[in-house]
Amino acid sequence: MRAIREIKLTNTLSGKKEVLETLEPGKLKMYSCGPTVYGLIHIGNLRGGLVADLFFRYFKRVGYDVTYVRNYTDVDDKIIKRAAEEKTTADEIARKYIVEVERDYAVSGMLEPTHKTTVRDHIAEIIEMIEKIIESGRAYVIDTGEVLFSIEKADHYGKLSHKNIEELQAGIRVEVNAKKRNPMDFTLWKPAKPGEPAWDSPWGKGRPGWHIECSAMASKWLGDTIDVHHGGEDLIFPHHENEIAQSEAASHKTPFSRYWLHHAFLTLSKEKMSKSLGNIFTAQEFLKRYGGEVARYMLLSVHYRSLIDFGNETIEHTLQGLHRIYEAKALALEISKQARARADLRAESVWGEFAASSEAARKEIDDAYANDFNTAGALGSLFTLIRAFNRAAAEPLARATPSAVLGATELLKIIDDDIGGVIGVGRLDPRKALEDISRIRAERSSATGTARPTETEILALIAERAEARKAKNFARSDEIRKELDARGVTIKDGAAGTTWDYK
Repeated sequence: MRAIREIKLTNTLSGKKEVLETLEPGKLKMYSCGPTVYGLIHIGNLRGGLVADLFFRYFKRVGYDVTYVRNYTDVDDKIIKRAAEEKTTADEIARKYIVEVERDYAVSGMLEPTHKTTVRDHIAEIIEMIEKIIESGRAYVIDTGEVLFSIEKADHYGKLSHKNIEELQAGIRVEVNAKKRNPMDFTLWKPAKPGEPAWDSPWGKGRPGWHIECSAMASKWLGDTIDVHHGGEDLIFPHHENEIAQSEAASHKTPFSRYWLHHAFLTLSKEKMSKSLGNIFTAQEFLKRYGGEVARYMLLSVHYRSLIDFGNETIEHTLQGLHRIYEAKALALEISKQARARADLRAESVWGEFAASSEAARKEIDDAYANDFNTAGALGSLFTLIRAFNRAAAEPLARATPSAVLGATELLKIIDDDIGGVIGVGRLDPRKALEDISRIRAERSSATGTARPTETEILALIAERAEARKAKNFARSDEIRKELDARGVTIKDGAAGTTWDYK
């Protein structure tokens, strides 16, 4: 296990990039807000799970003993509404969709968290926390049996969203309730309604409000103060702001979380993807069509705080990136399995340069991760190294040497370990992966009615072009280049022969 190194995180609480310092040396406590399970998750939700998985993988990689909690919100108005629509219970709806989400998470290659929690399993802890908040004088009970948090009693309410109460009031619509002391006071416990799930409490039969759920689950498994709290940027206010207020009121300790990390939205034609807008692409649909590797690359190759606009261009860019990785991996495997011939001085020089490049690349990749999880930078360093590898492998007599085998083995380690171990791509059998990429491209071409050729067609045309050039039939050679270009394929002539890629 590697020694723990310096990691910088962009902390929403301070608005600055800070060096990570955990409460307890060598240990890290992380909580990530999971989905509300009233339907299939969309790929925007999947991004949240994958970003948390990225954090978890890297924290573990550098040597932290990580306790990672991810929750399911299984008590919610949306679940109750869906249960009424399907003429079943809210519990059945929640259980049904937890299974579906778990399947999506498994297909996308997520590691198992330390704890996966649900609201129904933490009702006792929620009631206990609400009692502590009431005792602190920062919550009050109204005659209907509802318990409300008083934001005016909170210390520095608005510190996560960096706004004061007046600004927050002006920026949102709040539910009208004449019994609230302040229109922005939020619900900790709500009274039961006929047909809804409910539990006994000191204030009567009812169920928890949304915000208190995460506070209670985080406190149960991680303590009153945690190291890292993650979620989507849409949760900054009011959800995470309210988590801070109620958690610190109950424990009398601050801060509730030392670092707050928020990932950006996934958009469709520049508009936020959401179930309410009806512009969703379910994770299950995407994973069935493209597989877990494509999902991981698409959603993690862009910095977690940057928007991703989902569309054909994004998917094609993803397929290109994976194709480059697996093409290099296939060549590296081929070279690594060759019988070692006598050393060639020219080749030794070429591979010596590559060895220096690979050592630098490993450092660059790790530095990128440690700089606020700059996955785009890590992949950029990998692609630079792949270009160096291809140049070295193209040299005459360079492949069948001891140094070539060592160089190929080193590239395989970087792909499998440094990239695969953190971003989670590049670990498949390259031949199978390349076949899958070609199949996906062919299916996309068929679905969109384009004439993009398959890999087999491209290679046949490239071979025909090579024969035309040998025969000095340059007119035909140019025709083939133009045909491929018109069908979305770029070709390049180099020392290693002609290479191609989709535009």
